[in-house]
Amino acid sequence: MSIDHAGLTGISTTAQLGPQVPASPAGSNTVDATSQRPARRYYEISPAESAHTLARIQNQSPATRRVLLRGATVVTMDARLGDLPTADLLIEGSKIVAVGKDLAATSSVDTISVDMAGMILMPGMIDSHRHCWQSAFRRLAVDADLDAYVATTHGGMALHYRPEDMYAGTLAACLGALQSGITTILDFSHNSRSREHSDAVFQAYKDAGIRAVHAAAAPNAGEWDHQWPEDMLRLRDEYCSSGSASSIRMGIDMYRERPVRELLDFARDNGFGVTFDGVHGLGSADEMIQLGSEGYLGPHVSLIHCNDMPDELWQMLAATGTGVTLAPTSDEQIGIADAMPPIQQALDHGIAPSLSVDVEISLAGDMYTQMRCLLATQRMGIAGRRYAGETNPPRMLTNKDVLALATANGAAHVGLGSTAGLLAPGFEADIVALRAEDLATMPLNNAIGTIVQGVDSAAVDTVIVAGSIQKWAGSSLYQGTNALRERIHASRDYLAAQSGWTVDPTQPTGNRKSSFEHLNSYLNARKGH
Repeated sequence: MSIDHAGLTGISTTAQLGPQVPASPAGSNTVDATSQRPARRYYEISPAESAHTLARIQNQSPATRRVLLRGATVVTMDARLGDLPTADLLIEGSKIVAVGKDLAATSSVDTISVDMAGMILMPGMIDSHRHCWQSAFRRLAVDADLDAYVATTHGGMALHYRPEDMYAGTLAACLGALQSGITTILDFSHNSRSREHSDAVFQAYKDAGIRAVHAAAAPNAGEWDHQWPEDMLRLRDEYCSSGSASSIRMGIDMYRERPVRELLDFARDNGFGVTFDGVHGLGSADEMIQLGSEGYLGPHVSLIHCNDMPDELWQMLAATGTGVTLAPTSDEQIGIADAMPPIQQALDHGIAPSLSVDVEISLAGDMYTQMRCLLATQRMGIAGRRYAGETNPPRMLTNKDVLALATANGAAHVGLGSTAGLLAPGFEADIVALRAEDLATMPLNNAIGTIVQGVDSAAVDTVIVAGSIQKWAGSSLYQGTNALRERIHASRDYLAAQSGWTVDPTQPTGNRKSSFEHLNSYLNARKGH
């Protein structure tokens, strides 16, 4: 069946409305004077005033500070609130407490007002699958196919990673994601060769200030301490306590440390969600159909890629509520199975998927690219069917549909459906403000269209995660950029030397074929019919 429009505007389309802030008593002197006048456009505010406002916010206690974002166009992605041409958003601590017009009356004297007229407020985007550890080699292998990618990463550089390399790559990936408006990332981290490697990764999440879902997985090849999956219990206790911006789930990829059912039983018995990567072709289909028949699939499980899957599996995924995460540019450029993102198969079975970047070693690191790629691919397919004479093809996706895949749907598939992905009372204050009146975007005519088609990282003015500002006035607030440059260059040079490569920005490098037979066998079992 085909899915209707309402089914695509986010899995968590009905927010639980949180407590409303009471209005100030009539005549009381409790309203910030700046909130009594119309909100100014962002380009009318001087750098000095902007810096002063930031300092005021940062000087308040994170747990109790109140910030009122005023006068923006607000894209909530929430079906009950809708999208608001001009509205305010009130943050208290880490939460959104109100969204609506003229919220100044709910603001006490200690509320800091921020004028944002001319901007678009939207939920922070959710990257539902990325391998952050690889970021020291961004764009090294942009022309690699799947065999060359696996040989270069898992059969090459991955073998030599130290904890400090995991830290540098993960930190760079998370900071880059924040720059582009991604506030939550599922880091499919399958190269922790010791407990210390995992500790370094969690430290990177904290230092970056991102909301991270750590999909802990075994390395796919080479020597390691075999601390996984049992070490997931320690990681959860040490790094994922209540109030932390980090959480953890199990990742399963090509290498199986033990039988997959044993891994899934461990995850179930200990309350971990599960994300499978590398799900494509008949080899994966047979495995997933069998697991589904044994009751192992469900909403706590998500599958990445899902290319070239039979109808039987799609029906099973729909019936069990199993999540599907697409990686459009990875499928098409690297060539995963038939190289076609299975968006139409998902929609035909009533499944609204999520979106992901996958690998920066070969691909772009932002979600705008993923949304545009998937939208163009699906609409091209439907247009081709119309042109061929089909009288009742499925409908074309809209720009808002793909924005839902990058926000609310992503949150649901990484286990944060009640936490992130919407701008609504009760949700975490994970917020992005886009400049919609700059040279490349003015005048603002269509907020959704501007987000999906008209911006890139340069248009991202402000990024907030759990009420904490990570980017302000177009600049990252991370203080260690120069030190990170030194770290990541040193890491890249060490790993390249250990891998036998010479990195030359004008010449490609990497491996063409893996020497690990179990990796080659996994890929061969998932190739053509």
